[in-house]
This record gives sequence, structure tokens and C-alpha cells, in this order.
Amino acid sequence: MLPQLQVGFLRGGIMRNGRFSNIDGLRAIAAISVLFHHIFGDILREAVHQDTPFIGVLNGVITSFDFGRFGVVLFFLISGFVVPFSIKDDQPIRRFVIGRFFRLYPAFWVSLALMCIFLFFTGDAPQLITVVANFTMLANLFGQPWLSGVYWTLFIELAFYVLIAMAFMAGILRQPLMILAAGLLLEASTGVPFLLRAFGINLPVIYIGLHLSFLVCGLLLRLAVIEKAPHAVWAASVVALVQMSIIIPIADFSLARNDTFFIVGKFPVIAAYIAAYSVFLLSLLTARPRVELLSSTGEISYSIYLFHVPVCWTIYRMLQLTGFWSDVITIVICLVATVIVSNLTYRYVEKPMIAMGRRISDQINRPLQQVAS
Repeated sequence: MLPQLQVGFLRGGIMRNGRFSNIDGLRAIAAISVLFHHIFGDILREAVHQDTPFIGVLNGVITSFDFGRFGVVLFFLISGFVVPFSIKDDQPIRRFVIGRFFRLYPAFWVSLALMCIFLFFTGDAPQLITVVANFTMLANLFGQPWLSGVYWTLFIELAFYVLIAMAFMAGILRQPLMILAAGLLLEASTGVPFLLRAFGINLPVIYIGLHLSFLVCGLLLRLAVIEKAPHAVWAASVVALVQMSIIIPIADFSLARNDTFFIVGKFPVIAAYIAAYSVFLLSLLTARPRVELLSSTGEISYSIYLFHVPVCWTIYRMLQLTGFWSDVITIVICLVATVIVSNLTYRYVEKPMIAMGRRISDQINRPLQQVAS
């Protein structure tokens, strides 16, 4: 398996603007999947009393496959595969922190501003404390709700960044067995918040260990494919198998609590998890997809992820969702509008801020290099 992964990815992975085109293709698939998941859910909520063939199709889709969970897990696997190895060069942790800050926060803040504007004009303006908590990207730690249904995953990303920075400083970032141990501990920790609730202790985050374990699995696959580390494939397999084994009891618990982690049953989420792994592994084996449209869409996938909610909600104010086949036109308009807005935010927010982060990092490191010399 390991040699096949190496041959498929390293020989077939074509670089585009310094990026692997197949990984960008996966990002596009993940972002569009999340977008469709939210649009489908919006239609079903708005047309809850409609009994039309279109509603029947959508109900059949969401009770069979969770596109949102598929996209999120695919994003997690990609981040675990790509992000840890941006810790490099001189002053690696300093560069990593600055780079990640300018990669995530500026576009996030623009998205948050649009969400606040939309909520204000629709008569549902959030409290100041909620806005401030969201501004930090740590809203749940302050006991505040997320203003967009996609923001919670960014907190998971931040937690992963802390973990891999610690692993780097401890010298274990490239040691598969140590990373395996960390992944198993994270999976085991998934049950801790529920045990503590029996003693009246309510932690602000749940399921975080499970979510982080997907990023750990992406990291282990990177160690197998790029770093050629021994035991990495085996370690990734163990983490993934444990994930699948704990999903059912977690699903039962979630459904009993009605906490929305599992909404329509276990099968759609489990199917999404399996599909995300399958698509990711297939991409590593074949170095696909290598479609120009997907690759270019993948470059703006973070903006698509952040901005599709305010864009779609704005369009719904002009084109009311009905539950009939005419909603397909609205879906297409939402998709096109989201891509247009995302292109603009990528060009005028993401790229300039990423470049600024690099300049700041270089300026900070230059005096240190001069002192060292």
C-alpha cells in the first residue's frame, strides 16, 4: 500500500502555482459539498409544510448521505496532510503562527462582518459579547453561539495547530507511533465531557477529540506518502478504525440528547465519513482530480466555505425558497454568486493578507538572522 501511495501521489501530483492540483481539487469538492448541504437544509426548513416531489428528493438525499459532514471531514484530512509541514525554516514556530493567523483571521473577520450586517438588517442582531467571542474564533470557549454554522470547524483547526506546534517542539511531529498515541488519546477523550456532566461539570466543547483525530489521520497519511515514515500507514489505519468503532455509540448518545451532532440518524454520517476517507485515499493513489476548474475553485475554497452562508441568505431574501423544482434555479444562482464573491475575497483579502504575513515574518526574522551571524 505504501509504495502505491508514494508512486500515485509523488509521480502524478502536478504542481500548480506551488500547490498540488489534486489536493486543490479535493478542497473544491469539500467546499461545494458543504454549500449544497446547507442549501438543501435551508430549503427543507423553509418549505417544511410542502409535500412536493422535489422535497421528497431532498429528504431522500439527506437521509442517505450527509454532504456537510463529508466536506468537513475531507477538509480535516487535507489540513492534517498539508498544514503541519509548513512548520519549517528559521524560527519555525514564529513563522507558523504568523502565517496561520494571516491565512485564517482576515477573511474570517470579513465573513463575520457580513454575517453581522445581514443579521442586523433582518432584525436578529447578535449581542456584542457574541460578536466579540466569534471575533476570536473561540466562541464556544466563552459559552457563546457561532454566528455561522461553519465557524465551529475553524476552532478545531486552531486546536490542531496548537497540538502540532507542541509536537514539533517535542520533536515527535514526524514519529508515527507517537502521533498514533496522540490520536488514540484524542479519540478516548471524546467521552470525557459526557462523563463530567454526570458530576455537574459542563465543558464548552464536545466531540473535539473525534474531530481532531481526523486531522491526525491526515498527518499520518502525509508521513506515509511524503515523508515515507515506517509504520505510518498502519498507524493511520488504527486511528481510522477506532473512529469508525466509536461513531455508533456517539451517534446513539447524540440522538438521545438531541444535540444536532447527528440529526437524521447514524447512517448518513457514517456513509459520509467512509466516503471522505475513500475519496481522499483515492486521490493519493491516483493523484486526481486534476481538473483545472476544480483546482482553481480549490484555491478559493476557504472563501467559499466562509462566505456561502451570508451570500445564500441574502439571495433567499430576493428569491424565496418554495420547495418546488424552481428552487434549482435558486441553487444555481447561490453557487454562482458564492464563487464570484469568493473570487473577490480571495483576490482582495486572502492573497494580500497571506503576503503581508510573509513580509512580517521575514522582517521579524531578519534581525534575528543578523544577530546570529
